[in-house]
Parts: sequence; structure tokens; C-alpha cells
Amino acid sequence: MGRVNLDNQTEKTANWKTFLWKPEMGMILSWLSMLVFSWRRWTAPIADSGREMDLPLRLLRGEVLYRDISYLYPPLAPYLNSLLYRVFGPHLDVLHCAGIICSVLIVVISYSIARRILDRTGSSIAVTAIIVLCLFKPSGNLISPYAFAALYGMIFSLATLLVSLRYAETKNDRELISAGILIGLAVITKQEFGLASAITITGTLTFIYRNQWKFFVRNLLGAAIPAMLIALPVYSFLIWHIGWRTIVEDCHLFYTHLPASVVFYNSQRTGMDRPFLSILQMFGAEAVAIAALSLVVILSDRTRKTFIRLIPVMAGSGIVIAAVAFVSGTQWDGSPLRALPLLLVAMIVYSWRKCDRNADAALFVISVYSLAILARVSLRVPSGGAFGGYFLPASLILFCYLFTVALPRLAGQWAENEPVVKQVRIYGAAILIVTLTIMLIVFGIRFRRNYNIELIAERGHLYLPRSSGPVIKQAIDYIETSTQPGEQIAVLPEGSDIVFLTARTTALRHQIMIPGLMSGSDEQTAIALLDRNKVQYILIVNRPMREFGLEAFGRDFYTNLGGWIDAHYSTVAVFGGNGNPDIQIGDRNFFVKVKKKMNTK
Repeated sequence: MGRVNLDNQTEKTANWKTFLWKPEMGMILSWLSMLVFSWRRWTAPIADSGREMDLPLRLLRGEVLYRDISYLYPPLAPYLNSLLYRVFGPHLDVLHCAGIICSVLIVVISYSIARRILDRTGSSIAVTAIIVLCLFKPSGNLISPYAFAALYGMIFSLATLLVSLRYAETKNDRELISAGILIGLAVITKQEFGLASAITITGTLTFIYRNQWKFFVRNLLGAAIPAMLIALPVYSFLIWHIGWRTIVEDCHLFYTHLPASVVFYNSQRTGMDRPFLSILQMFGAEAVAIAALSLVVILSDRTRKTFIRLIPVMAGSGIVIAAVAFVSGTQWDGSPLRALPLLLVAMIVYSWRKCDRNADAALFVISVYSLAILARVSLRVPSGGAFGGYFLPASLILFCYLFTVALPRLAGQWAENEPVVKQVRIYGAAILIVTLTIMLIVFGIRFRRNYNIELIAERGHLYLPRSSGPVIKQAIDYIETSTQPGEQIAVLPEGSDIVFLTARTTALRHQIMIPGLMSGSDEQTAIALLDRNKVQYILIVNRPMREFGLEAFGRDFYTNLGGWIDAHYSTVAVFGGNGNPDIQIGDRNFFVKVKKKMNTK
């Protein structure tokens, strides 16, 4: 009996050790480590975050999206978060839990996608890259995203990619229906994710039925019809219930009538503001990638033949990198990810021609999705963070494929030496693992060092950045002692975090006063609201809008509203900026200026 128990215990120990050594454990530990390092340090206050906190609560109180609250994205995300508030209560932890659950979904979906072209080890490395660069990068994580619309849309689009890959394997019509449902949900969440999803299933069907147009059209309709059954009724209802002008011209839901400030912002994001420099940096990034791949081969096959062939390649790459860095100055971070559009086009062409294996179909579909989703940042691909994290997961999988599958295969053909294939794969994986480990440690330290001002407020517990945290905390303490819960205040040009966290309210239609979004009549409406509702306190936050082409609220844009505030409100407190009452938006020091309504009779 004792022998049986001992054997069982030995077997359990062996199973536990086997589990710990599974490749997926590195991926899981990376996610857990970053979650612990970044705990409650996910929210970067003021920019965008206040809208994500407060808007769902305003919907829960009965206000109507678009009509009562200006919003640039489709309606699914804010109404879904409003439902979460209804069930669990209005608290920042509710949104953080939603973000954590979404991060788990992204990990699971991304791993399933990666397994179509990578082994378990390669898939775990690729997903670890997604965890570090997309989910938990300190410059912009996805637990507390700049827009939950982008986070939810990203999940729908990645799920569409996974379903498309499954359809390529099974040709099951149920996968087409699922793809259509996901596309429809993406379209009513954030438009570009819906477009990328539609391109993905279309590319999949084109690959499979390239010379069978009847089957192509029939199966495309199988996905298009469910998508239209979801999207068309939603947009039709909005236009009928809210009005064409509000939906299309004022909230720009179809990317029409865009103000110059938004066009300026988008041109910076896409790299079209300086296209020639962007293209030059793209080729510089390609040189970085070539140098890194060459280094992997040299380390793997240290023969005279390899050195003679690849040292000139590395030297040429170094010259290109130095030239691009000199021309670009501080505008280029040297990331090889800038070259992704070139890499993706090459992979699409390669897999289209080599269409005799399922792996080639998967490579084609993932490449098509990756290129489609990068359209928003086509010439200036970021390295994850606040904006790039939503677009990079599939591309990072392909980047790992390049290092651990494509390069070893190519090196083996070139060297005509089978052991080289294994060595290149090992060194390629090792470089990725070491790089990601260093980044994980550095990012963890940054979270702990830069977000260290604890704030426990009525509706949230978080750690604020040390650069702005003390000022925000002082402003929140002032509002809590000077006003009553539920009282109306205003925070301009944005900063509804303060409204939400202190359990106060706001009635302004525009929560983020981006230059050009408000018309002259909108300014007069805002003035009338502030006057009619007897708003006693207005907070002016040092939030420059340089990314939209103008800097200071009240001085460079919305001067009517700013002038009315100056005429009817006096400055009673200034937090930050040495307390200077004349300090202006754009100052290098973060500040919050508190203005109180003057007693006029």
C-alpha cells in the first residue's frame, strides 16, 4: 500500500515538473509578472481616460450617446461598459477587470493563431512579445486603453482572423457565419477593425477559391449577410433616432466632414505628414532587421564561408542605419517593426505562390490581416504601446515566424547543412527570448518607478504618474472638500477622470475638447449649460493639444468659451507650476487651475 502511494506521489511530482517545463509556462509567467509589476498602474490620467470612465455612467443615468454626449466611435463599447456599471457598480475596478479579461482573451486567441504557423515554443515566444509590447507596455497598456472601443474591436478582429484560419482548414460554413457575426460586431465597435476583418475573410476566400468565382461569391455572402444583419440595423437606428447631421457630420462616424485637426492627427499617425522621411525610415528599419537576421546566422554557422558572405551584408546594413538615423534625428527609434509593411507584402506574395500546403494558407491569411490592420499606421508603424498595441499582435507572430522558421529554412538551403537549421532556430529563439526578458524587466521597473503616487478616491484606487500625480491628487482633494457628491463641475479641455473619481457630474456634451470638433454654436451651447446649471467650479488642466495642430484651449481654439469663463470665473487655486495664477496651458510644468464662479448680481 505504501509502495502504491509512493508511486502515485512520484507520478504526481513528475507531472508537475513536466507542466512547469512546458513552453507555455514562459508565456503565462510573463503575463502574471507584468500584471503584478503594473498592478493598479494602468491608467494614465487626463488624456482620453476620463471619457472611458465617465461616459458609460452618463449613459446609465439616461443621457443619449451622440445627442447628449459627443462621441467619435460606434456605440457598442460605451453601452457595454454602461451595462457593466449597472451590474457591478460605477467603479474604476470594473473597467480594469474588463481590461484584464480582455488581455486573457487576446493571449488565448493569439496563441491559437500562432499555432497555425509555429510550434509550441515559437508560439509561446510570439505571445510573450504580444504581452510585453502590446498588453503591458508602460507608454500605453491595454488594461486601461485609450478607448475601450479599440480594445473590443481588436478582440473581434483577432477572433475573425482565427475563424478565417479555421475555415481555411475545414471549409465549414459555420466558420463563415461566425466570421460574419464578428465582423458585424467589429463594425459597430470601431470601424477600422471591422474593415480589417472584412478584408481578412475576403482574402481567405480569394486564396481558397482563386479560380472558382461562383464558390467565392457564395461563401463571401455567407459571411457578409450576418455582418450586414448586425451593422445595418444599428446604423439605421442611429441615423433615424439621432439624425443624419449629428451622426455623420458632427460625430464623423463614417469618417466624413473631418475637421482639419483630426486630419492633421491622422496624417501624423499614418506617417503621411512627412511621407518621404517615413519611407526612408522604413528602409532603415529593414536594414535593422537584415542586420539582426544576419547576426543570427553568423552566430549559428561560424564558418569562413558565412563570414565572407554576411559581414558585407551587415556592414551595408550598418551604413544604411547610420544614414537614416542621421537624417531622422530623434524622430526614429530604430525599431525593425517600421519595416513590417515591406515584410508583409513579401510574405503575401510568397505564400500566394506557394499555395500547396495548409501552412502557406495560414501564412497568407495572417499576412493579409496584419497588412490590413496596419493601414492606419502604414508608413509609421509604432512599437506597441498606447496606439500600436492594437495593430501589432498578428505582425509580432509573423516576426517570430521569420526568426524561428523562415530564417532557419533559408539558412539550411543556403548552407546545405542540416545542423545549421537547428542552430539558427536555437539562436533566433534565444535572441528573441533574451530581448523580451530584458524588456519585461525594464518595463516592470518603469511601472514601479514612474507610477508611485497612490490615490484612493470614491470611485477608484490607482497609482498616478509621479510627474502629474501629486497635482491631480491635490485637485481631487480640493473638489471633495469644496463641493458635494453629485454636484456639477467642469474640467477643460479634458480630464473627466476628476469628475468620475470624485463622484461629481458634468453636463457638457464634449468631454474632450479637441480643436475643430466644436462649432461656434456648440461653444454657445456649452456656455448656456454652464450658466443655466450654475456650475460653481471649472478646472483648467495643462493639457496641450499639439498633436491636433493647436496648443492651448481658450487661447488658440475655443476662444469664445475660454473668454466667457475668464469673465465669469476667478482663479481660486492653482496646483502645480509653483502656484502661479497666470500660468498658461503649454507650460512645461503640469498644473490644474481651479476657477470659481464670481458672485454677480
